[in-house]
Amino acid sequence: MIKILFILTVISVFLAVSVESLAFILQLKGLKLTQWFGQRAFIIHMVVTGFFWALSFGLMAFLQFGRHPLFHSSEILKWAGAFVCVGGLVMAIWGFLLLGFKRSFGLNFFEDNVSVVEKSLYRILKNPEDYGLWMALAGFALFTRSVYNLALAVEFIVLMIPHIYVENIPLKKSPYPGHDRSS
Repeated sequence: MIKILFILTVISVFLAVSVESLAFILQLKGLKLTQWFGQRAFIIHMVVTGFFWALSFGLMAFLQFGRHPLFHSSEILKWAGAFVCVGGLVMAIWGFLLLGFKRSFGLNFFEDNVSVVEKSLYRILKNPEDYGLWMALAGFALFTRSVYNLALAVEFIVLMIPHIYVENIPLKKSPYPGHDRSS
C-alpha cells in the first residue's frame, strides 16, 4: 500500500509542476489560456494546479504514517536534517512575506509593470521561497531517514529547476534599469 501511495505521490508532484510550467511557457510564447477557456481560464488553471498540489501534499502527509525503508541511521544526520528543514521553512516563509500573497501565488506575475523585488533576502537569492522549500524537503528526508521522502525531495527539486528557469525569463527582460537578473 505504501509503495502505491508513493507512486501516486510522484505522479501528482509531476503533474502539478507540469501544469504550472505549461501555463508559464504558454504565457511566455504569447499564447493565452483564454483562447481555449475564455474568461475563466485563470480560475480553471488555479483550480487544476491547486488540486494537484493539494493532492501531492496530502499524499505526502498520508505517506508519513507508513513504514519507510531507511537510507541512513546516523543521529547526527537526523538532527542536521531537522535544522536544515526548519531553516528552509523559515527562508520560504520569509520569502513569501517579502514577495506578498499575489506574487507568491503568481496571481500578478505576467501583468505589466510588476516591480522586481530586490530587498532583503531577494538581494541574495532569486527564489528564496523555492530554495527554502527545497531545503525543507531535503532536511525532512534526512530527519525521517526515509528513502521515499528523499526520492520525493529529489524529484521535486529536479522538476522545479526548469520551472524556475521559465519563471525567471520575464525578470531577465525587466524594463527597470539596474534590474538585470540574468546573473
